[in-house]
Amino acid sequence: MNARGRAAIDRDQDASPFSAILWRLCEGCSAHAAALVDREGETVDYAGRISPYEIRVAAAELRLVLAFTRDAQVLDFPRVNEIRIRTGRRSYAVVGLGDGYAIVLELVRHSFALSSRALLQATRELESEAGIESVLRAGGTRWSRVEVRVAPSDARRPDAVWIDGSWQAVTVLGRYRSGDLARRERGYLARLSTGAEFSLVREPLGFWFADGLS
Repeated sequence: MNARGRAAIDRDQDASPFSAILWRLCEGCSAHAAALVDREGETVDYAGRISPYEIRVAAAELRLVLAFTRDAQVLDFPRVNEIRIRTGRRSYAVVGLGDGYAIVLELVRHSFALSSRALLQATRELESEAGIESVLRAGGTRWSRVEVRVAPSDARRPDAVWIDGSWQAVTVLGRYRSGDLARRERGYLARLSTGAEFSLVREPLGFWFADGLS
């Protein structure tokens, strides 16, 4: 079972560090499945709640779609790095990484929504784990998912952050009002007792992300 009580699939290969990263990505985007696929369309690893065969087929096909749209001799889209596809039964996203790798996600039906912060974290962690050439994204921000304890008087206001095995109290300095906030997201500027200042955002699925803690 995962953190939200959903049963994971029966795997056809041993889990690797990639699968844990992809599982967190599924949670953060409410995706049915996610896969890391190489330039040849082979799935390196995966996570989710659909069959491994279905994940592998979708990953291979969508990696081909990404390659096709990047072929300047076929279409004038040489810089395409992300594609989202919505059909009557399923929605998908494919995101290019360095060295020809890509992340493929099967999303909730009729949905194009992706957590940009969860995707940034997964991209960073997958590239680091695999030794993939890094792809610069989102102005160098380093959003990471964190556990937050909220104030007793306000369930939307952060009171402490879980860091290195213990709760660290935070002081809210004000609201985070950057243009990257989406509808129903709530952001704060915060400070630890050490004086370190950082940004905190609560996304609609209830997950908190911090930028500036690492």
